[in-house]
Amino acid sequence: MADIWSELEEVITGLTSVSDIRAAAVVRRDGLIITHSLPDGVDPRTTAAMTAAIVGTSEMATVQLGQGRFEQALIESEGGKLVSTGAGDQAFVIALAYKDANLGLVLMALQKASRKVDEILRRAESR
Repeated sequence: MADIWSELEEVITGLTSVSDIRAAAVVRRDGLIITHSLPDGVDPRTTAAMTAAIVGTSEMATVQLGQGRFEQALIESEGGKLVSTGAGDQAFVIALAYKDANLGLVLMALQKASRKVDEILRRAESR
């Protein structure tokens, strides 16, 4: 299990090494935090629960609107961007990006990280 945590933390470290991403987290779909690099003063449990609600609602909306499976949610605010991307059936990855971030770069890094998280969690489940 320690290897899994290390691998997931490596994914988060890699994601936050992207210059336009200031923080990231891996969250279970039920709203529990797995690992994160959120800034001091940000409660990871609350953040995980809120983003799980956003993702859950987004998933229901895409189904109801006949748009297929949820892929990601993007929230823009005056302080920056929050992007949540599905990472398989068990989790999703969130990234906090700066307001002037190159969104293409952020999305590309986030998709790569999400695929890696899905791979790690699937491998752990099969053990």
